[in-house]
Amino acid sequence: EEVRVDIINQLHLQQPFCYVSSFDRGNLYFSVQKPADKRHALLQLLDEDASSIIYCSTRKNVESVYHFLKDRRYPVTYYHAGLSQDVRAKHQDDFIYDRAPIMVATNAFGMGIDKSNVRYVIHHNMPGSLEAYYQEAGRAGRDGESSECLLLWNDGDIGTCRFFIEQEVENEALTPEERELVRASQRRLLAAMTGYCLTTRCLRGHILDYFGDESAAECGNCSNCEGSYQALDVTLQARA
Repeated sequence: EEVRVDIINQLHLQQPFCYVSSFDRGNLYFSVQKPADKRHALLQLLDEDASSIIYCSTRKNVESVYHFLKDRRYPVTYYHAGLSQDVRAKHQDDFIYDRAPIMVATNAFGMGIDKSNVRYVIHHNMPGSLEAYYQEAGRAGRDGESSECLLLWNDGDIGTCRFFIEQEVENEALTPEERELVRASQRRLLAAMTGYCLTTRCLRGHILDYFGDESAAECGNCSNCEGSYQALDVTLQARA
């Protein structure tokens, strides 16, 4: 036992250099939109020649958006957990090797995918948390070149996220009280994500503050800093 402890003590680093990286990705442009027609917005945003990922919240949405773009002759493929392993592998390769530079997918796609030239990450639906959003958006611009992270949302997305929260926590190993604690935590995460969609401050600053990182008052590289949001007076609705 004494020998084992001595070996462990010898392995301890003496005055090691510790480097903490910033969450900031300066080459990424952030934008939030609440379009009346998300599909029309996609057509305005997409570049047929640019590598892009479009994230959707459900398999049904993935296939619907895929067929919408395919019918308009966009070079598109799709990915979700309901496909066979062989089909998923083929669609993934088509995207990686730019045979189909536009990928429509659920959040099942992306883990372990290191494609450096993704120019657009578009969320067709609002994720359930800022953690999930920033991880997925961060798959854009890994080569350091300018890239865009665009979030399209509507009130229905909030309802979908709430539905998932209430349905997913069915772990029989948890007591009813523990399951409710999990739901309460997920509701807080959803509230933070909704706050990002509604904020009129700098989007980059909002993200960095959330993760406890330093931020400037304005980044100059997001839709809010450009003033491209529409301010609405909802005082009467709030009072009601």
